[in-house]
Amino acid sequence: MSHPVATDQARAEQRAFLAGIAVAVATSIHHAYGAIAYQTPWRYDAVVISAATVAVLAAAIYMSRSAASHSLRRAAWWTFWGVNVVVFVLLIGAFEGMYNHVVKDIVYFSGAPLTVMRAMFPASRYELPNNWFFELTGVFQVVVAAIAAIQLARLLRFRPAAT
Repeated sequence: MSHPVATDQARAEQRAFLAGIAVAVATSIHHAYGAIAYQTPWRYDAVVISAATVAVLAAAIYMSRSAASHSLRRAAWWTFWGVNVVVFVLLIGAFEGMYNHVVKDIVYFSGAPLTVMRAMFPASRYELPNNWFFELTGVFQVVVAAIAAIQLARLLRFRPAAT
């Protein structure tokens, strides 16, 4: 019979990992579609970054469970947690989803002048809202990133103790 705390921790880690994967999938769909729809191949970079981040998370969680040294296990666990927060919650959820889509859509649909829109969202990097699928998938990144943030906050109760 397994130890209940270890089982609860493994479940919490699994939820946090799956939530990160959900953000990676959502942003990959969004950016691949945007690359095709707007003929902007640089958007594919987000797909590569998402896949690389998932690989780092998988390696980190594996090391946090299997490394011989407590210090290495602890560093790997915090790498898993921190990379997940920085990439999937902050960069993709807060910046890419919230600023690049939620804020942009609110400002645009509230009737802001084009000069304001272009000051906040330069034409070289941003599309004005003109494609409902692109905008909805952009906003959806916030939803999955919020779920990831919740799972990562819950995971903190299992943070490894310093020795």
